[in-house]
Amino acid sequence: MSETKRKKLKGETKDAYLVRDMDPLHVFMTGIMGPRTENEAVCKIEIPMDGIYRCLETLNASQPEFKYTFFHVICAAIFRTVQDRKMLNYFIRGGKFYERKKISLACIAKKRKADGAEEGLVIMNYDRDSQDSPLLQIHNKLFKQVSLIRNTTTNKDNTSVVVSKLVNLPKPLYKFVLWMINRLDSKGKLPKELRDASPYEATCFASNLGSIKMDAEYHHLINFGTNSFFLIVGEKTKKPVFHEDGSFELKEFLPLSLTIDERIADGVYFANSIKVLKAFLMKPEYLLKPANEVIDTLKLREETGVN
Repeated sequence: MSETKRKKLKGETKDAYLVRDMDPLHVFMTGIMGPRTENEAVCKIEIPMDGIYRCLETLNASQPEFKYTFFHVICAAIFRTVQDRKMLNYFIRGGKFYERKKISLACIAKKRKADGAEEGLVIMNYDRDSQDSPLLQIHNKLFKQVSLIRNTTTNKDNTSVVVSKLVNLPKPLYKFVLWMINRLDSKGKLPKELRDASPYEATCFASNLGSIKMDAEYHHLINFGTNSFFLIVGEKTKKPVFHEDGSFELKEFLPLSLTIDERIADGVYFANSIKVLKAFLMKPEYLLKPANEVIDTLKLREETGVN
């Protein structure tokens, strides 16, 4: 899987590179602002579904075995936005700024929509140097992992396997292991098996509440791990869109709620990043371009009117 390439600096860990070019005032303010859960910035945006529907109609015209959905488009847009807005892939540990070597996304998949149904965790890494598009990558990775969760009775995702081993330890040993995990996490020294299996190490944790006919304005972050970005996909709604002549029409919109650790960047950077995300979702054909192709996001925003 592709990682950013640069010379390793003293103090860096296996999962991330140390960021040395931060503004001193920003670093100082971070030192007095407290942990991640005390610095959550929450934003809700609404995306018109027209462009997404057109894109899905084209992609599904060939009747693929695993159809493309608007959740694929959203995840692909997250990947591509983080690729172009790299500070969204930052996190803070021990007062220092780090950039993850990978761009990743975590989400939950249930075997069926019922109380008590078994859940599986899906963690996907994005290859920014690939000829494959963000949409193709997310489609193939979700198909592989969701199929494993829903169509097997004996196989489990990597996270479930690791957690099952831990919770079955004798209680005193289990408590010690939990203490050790938290200690190692604070130092950035979690074993690779735990780091790769934890959704709280991902760039973005996404929850598709709309799939179960729910909506939410907010989801908290946690201090464990490095996850600085939580996304909630709500339920589609119809709203009137007014024209200059006073007429209007009903259009479908998709609500997205974003919770971000505000310490990793300033308000202007977040605002511009959200505009890039919205532009990708309004014109998702850009998500069909190869991941390694440079995209002029300012031009994209002009084309979609997201300014």
